Amino acid sequence: MKLYVFLILLIALQSCYNKKRTTTSDIDFFSNEISKYYGTRKILDINIKFSECGEWGGHEENIFITTGNDEYFRLHYQKYKADCDKMVLIEDSIGTYYGPFKELEDSCTFIMNQNHKNLIYKFSHNIFSAKFREGTIHHAGNIFNLKKYQGFSGSEFNIHVYGFDSLLVKDYKQLLEGLNLPIINKEGESKNRLN
Repeated sequence: MKLYVFLILLIALQSCYNKKRTTTSDIDFFSNEISKYYGTRKILDINIKFSECGEWGGHEENIFITTGNDEYFRLHYQKYKADCDKMVLIEDSIGTYYGPFKELEDSCTFIMNQNHKNLIYKFSHNIFSAKFREGTIHHAGNIFNLKKYQGFSGSEFNIHVYGFDSLLVKDYKQLLEGLNLPIINKEGESKNRLN
């Protein structure tokens, strides 16, 4: 009899716990403790490198989230187009190699609202989930990188996903739509634009 009462109690507690977690609409992803600091601080970076030029890469998109002592979080977006027919010598921490010439195509900065924070939080989880689906490394693939900086609500972490994960690309396009950032359609034309 005690076992049945214990099991019923355990099931009731578990169902209440799950219900509470799924009904929360606003995510407490960014802490307000940061307002005590002076100057700009990097919080989170999302860097995406596409591979329309094959193993040499392709265009890049970056989302940087920063904050300062005014208690606002800012999202900085940059998009670099790639010219697959114009290869240049690149030197970085990896070494020296050839890659497509890249040029800044679009950029903007805006103050984030709660909806923006929720979208970033959801996409961060999508990158984490994609890491479990990541396949064998080949010569070409898209690169999705998420980095949270140390000193902001704990320690630093970095998630790096490589490959042709069509679900993650779809999730990224939904993030851009939700943030009202420019998306390149199949005809190469920009749609969505921040004012």
